[in-house]
Amino acid sequence: MAKVVRDFLGAQQVQAPVEVYSDWLSVGHVDEFLSFVPTSDQKGFRLLLASPSACLKLFQEKKEEGYGEAAQFDGLEHQVKRSINEMLADRRLRDDNLYAQRCIDWNRKVLKRELGLTEQDIVDIPQLFSLNGAYAEAFFPDMVNMVVLGRHLGIPKPFGPIINGRCCLEEKVRSLLEPLGLRCVFIDDYLSYHKLLGEVHCGTNVRRKPFPFKWWHVVP
Repeated sequence: MAKVVRDFLGAQQVQAPVEVYSDWLSVGHVDEFLSFVPTSDQKGFRLLLASPSACLKLFQEKKEEGYGEAAQFDGLEHQVKRSINEMLADRRLRDDNLYAQRCIDWNRKVLKRELGLTEQDIVDIPQLFSLNGAYAEAFFPDMVNMVVLGRHLGIPKPFGPIINGRCCLEEKVRSLLEPLGLRCVFIDDYLSYHKLLGEVHCGTNVRRKPFPFKWWHVVP
């Protein structure tokens, strides 16, 4: 079933509901591959999209820099660690993520068209998925499935490969979002939510000021 998403960031223009495709996901919630964050520029927000291609590109760069043995899930007990070299060589994992990327790209086109976005309005957040049967699940904690508290972001801790003492996934996300005036706080939800097919956004709620206009009266 197609899900419905709308701009909840309080922009002056009211956005009619937009249908996006989430049937490819095991749980099927749009927050598994997209989120919106506020900015202080004229646009007022950025669309965050989970990006397998950005993640694989990042891991390839780290391999070429000589960090191929750095491991995903480092610091987690009772979880098999996967080195960057192993993940990049895993054909099944790569095929799963080529499929996930195609599904996300389809939604990218829809959101660009319906929300009037350009590529500059979209931030690609590195993320991998794996298929369970015909449906995709987050391979590591899904960072776009965050809670947005103004300019403070509660982001699922990805437990990425540690390079020079820091998680390379966290560092990449900080480099993308902190220049927009956002503060990234990474939260360990691995056992409490991720293993149950959820993340931080699934276990939180935020009380927000409602729009003065009843958005459900908008006709697409």
